[in-house]
Amino acid sequence: MTMTIRRNPEFTDVLQRNLNKRYEERRRLGDSSIHVSDILPTNCIRKQYYSRKFPEIDPISNESVHHFVRGEASEFVITDLANMGVSQAELEMDGLIAHPDIMSENEKGEENERLIEAGVKAKGQSIIVELKDTVNGRSLDITDQKFRSYLRQLLYYLVMTNIEKGIISIRYNSRELRWIKSSTEGDYFFRPYNGRDVGIESWQVFLPKEDIAREILKNEMVRRKSLFLRALQENNVSILPRLAETIRNTRCPYCKFYQKCMNEDNETEGAREMAKERDLLDISGVVDFKPFSPHDEFTEDKI
Repeated sequence: MTMTIRRNPEFTDVLQRNLNKRYEERRRLGDSSIHVSDILPTNCIRKQYYSRKFPEIDPISNESVHHFVRGEASEFVITDLANMGVSQAELEMDGLIAHPDIMSENEKGEENERLIEAGVKAKGQSIIVELKDTVNGRSLDITDQKFRSYLRQLLYYLVMTNIEKGIISIRYNSRELRWIKSSTEGDYFFRPYNGRDVGIESWQVFLPKEDIAREILKNEMVRRKSLFLRALQENNVSILPRLAETIRNTRCPYCKFYQKCMNEDNETEGAREMAKERDLLDISGVVDFKPFSPHDEFTEDKI
C-alpha cells in the first residue's frame, strides 16, 4: 500500500467560489444604505460610487479576496480574545450606518479591570476599539494617509455614540521594509535588521464631549453622506469630489476607474472646491499626536 498525495483543484475551486460570494456580500454592491467607510475623506468617494454603479469594471481578484480573508480572520480572532464588549454593533445617525469592531459600555468593575490590565485607563467609561490589519512595510502614524483614515473612522464612531475614548489597534503582518528605488522591473526594498517586527501597535484617542471638533465632524459626515446619496439617486458622479491633488498622483493611476473618472466624467465646480478644503486634522492645535507609554492616562490635551 502506497500513500498518495495529489493536488485537489476541485476543493480549491469550491472554497474560492464561497470566498468570492462572501466578499461580494461585503462589498455592498446592492446595498442602498450609506456606510461610514463610503464617505471617509481619505478614501475616494467617487470610487465608492463607481464600485456600486459599475462593479464589472473592478471585478473580484484573488488578491482582493486574500486581503478580505486575512482581515476578517484577524478581526474575528482578536475580537474574540479581547473579550471586552459587543462586536460589530450596528449604529445609525441621520441615515449613516456604522459597525465598530468593539464597543464596550465598560460600566462594570470587572470590565474596567480587564481594560486596565490591557493598559487602557478608561476610568469606568465607555470605549470603542477599531481593529486594523495591514501588510504595510513601515509603521503608520499621523503623517500617513492610511493611519489618518483609521483615525477618521474612529472619530466618526466617537461622534455617533457620544463616547470620548477610543483605541486604534493595528496588526502588522510583515516586518518593516524600506523603499530603495524603482525600475522598469518593479520596486526595490530592503529589510533593516533593526526594523519594526511583526506585531500589534495600539493608539489611544480622546475626543472630549465638549470639543467643537465633534460638531465639525458631525457636519462633515452628514454633508458627505447626503452628497453621496444624491449622486447615487441621480446617477451623477460629477457632484462628488476627486481625491485632493496632494495624494491624487500616487493613488489614482492605479485605480480601475481611472479612465472613467478622470477622462470621461466631469467634476462640478462645487466638487472641485470641496476637494481643496483644508482637512480638520491639518489645522494647528486640533491634534496632539505623540508616542506614549501604554500606562499613560487619557488626558484632555490628547485627541
